[in-house]
Amino acid sequence: MALIFKQGVWYWRKMIKGVMFNRSTKTDNKKLAEQMAKKWEHEGVQTVVYDGERPVTVHEAIEGFLIERENTGAYKNACFYMKRFQADLPDVLFKSLSRQRVQAVVNKMIAEEYAHNTVAVAVRYWNALINYCVRNKLSAGPKIDAIQQKRSRFRVITPQEEAAMLAATSPHVKYSGKNAAKDAQRQDNHDMLVCLLHLGARLNEAQNLRWADVDFAHNTIFVRRLKNGNACPLLMTKALRAVMERRFANRDEKWVFPTKAGSGTTALWVKTIAIRAGLDFEAGKVTSHTFRHSAATRLLRAGMDIVQVQRFLGHKNIESTMVYLHALPSEVAAHAVAVFDGS
Repeated sequence: MALIFKQGVWYWRKMIKGVMFNRSTKTDNKKLAEQMAKKWEHEGVQTVVYDGERPVTVHEAIEGFLIERENTGAYKNACFYMKRFQADLPDVLFKSLSRQRVQAVVNKMIAEEYAHNTVAVAVRYWNALINYCVRNKLSAGPKIDAIQQKRSRFRVITPQEEAAMLAATSPHVKYSGKNAAKDAQRQDNHDMLVCLLHLGARLNEAQNLRWADVDFAHNTIFVRRLKNGNACPLLMTKALRAVMERRFANRDEKWVFPTKAGSGTTALWVKTIAIRAGLDFEAGKVTSHTFRHSAATRLLRAGMDIVQVQRFLGHKNIESTMVYLHALPSEVAAHAVAVFDGS
């Protein structure tokens, strides 16, 4: 057992089977420090020799978990959720962390009135962290009970609502506090809404478009699907091409949306614009993903078959696209009545 007194505190430092342990006892009482060191040495031997796992601290495990996801579309989300655990949990040996301590972080999020689904995703990320440790033979902490996500009410915006939201982001109208900076922000939001609807893109996919992805000669935009989907080039509509040409003429970076690139998946500005446009929230909440729902539903209503819509959205599996079929019951019913009535 090796105890080192440094800056008024006893530190325990011990090499066990090639694994270095280095922990602060956080006390200047040597007798107490010796008792703690004896306990830690026993735990270290148990972990390294008998369990065959490499011990890590809570924060080390989280950092490793995030590094593994660094080049994926889920990285920003993983950072958002795991940094919360990192801030609220002590940097102790992961295996010594109690389940109650982790649950306290979740309870705190609930007390702070985080959305139900946000808390559910946080729990999912925590349990994914434990799976990462097990997979990499790291000494893991406890899993906590999963929280079932609530299915959001399916919302499709009408062409009239779309027009109202685009008008609400126009920089060319008079509004309170109008200035050049706010005009630029409105233009960015207006152009982003066009991209979300006309590309059927997720927010991250649209935010991270690069000029290298835009081919004016062939009138295409290469959409890099970020959720295990299929990347594909899509033709630009007239409205989308007009947006791209205007932005290209004033470009100063590699990003199509330099103010939004790498911003993560939260877009509170969408709700703000929906309120400004006077949308009725009784029909369901409006998020950036609403435009993807709306694009898919509009294509199906226009007669595009489900496989074509799957390819447009970049879904890897047809099951992901099938969820949009339930938005068409009235059209199907009307068609059935016409068949039976012989009309």
